[in-house]
Amino acid sequence: MTVPAAAASRIGIVSDRRRLAAAAGRDLADAPALLVAQLEVAAEAGVAFYQLREPDLDVTTLLALARRLVAAAAGRTRVIVNDRADVAALAGAGVHLKHHSIDAGRLRPWLPTTTWISQAVHTSDGVHAAGPVDALVAGTAAPSVSKAAGTPTLGPAGLAALVGASAVPTFAIGGLTPPDWRWVAASGAYGIAAIGAFLPRRGEDPGAATARAIAAFAAEID
Repeated sequence: MTVPAAAASRIGIVSDRRRLAAAAGRDLADAPALLVAQLEVAAEAGVAFYQLREPDLDVTTLLALARRLVAAAAGRTRVIVNDRADVAALAGAGVHLKHHSIDAGRLRPWLPTTTWISQAVHTSDGVHAAGPVDALVAGTAAPSVSKAAGTPTLGPAGLAALVGASAVPTFAIGGLTPPDWRWVAASGAYGIAAIGAFLPRRGEDPGAATARAIAAFAAEID
């Protein structure tokens, strides 16, 4: 797979092992290997980040999985752990903070100096309240199956407002597919991140599905 580096650097992938296994027609027990397959394709392309978002895993299992992904990435892309800064530090990964997580300014002194920190934001107030982070992830950009029905969405105007208030690169997330890049880019957002767009079609190989989706996003990115 050949994807322009500049395009790949604007793409983030977020994990969901349950949906990934179901879409691939595999048992949940196979999910860790499926995540690694997805991550290896992402790393080869050089995407901006691969976010490990598996909130139901116990800390021991989550740490083992994070370490496995960091090893597979081999420095080719950032692996970031959702909300668990302790797991991230032990695994040598970055961390993605929820909008109500501990302030990044309080967290940074306890992490290696090179740790990459991103934070979820949903409002302009959230952007202003974000501490010293490397990137923001703004959502929910569009209706998404990952969110409950009726969850407010940003749309083009809302996303543009958050991007305009941010001093760091902002990735849009939530219900986004490759054609959405045009309005996401028009908002001023740096990049795009997704879960569902990278899931395989029924029975499709997860690695092949990830490569297909990365290429489709890259084709839309100038």
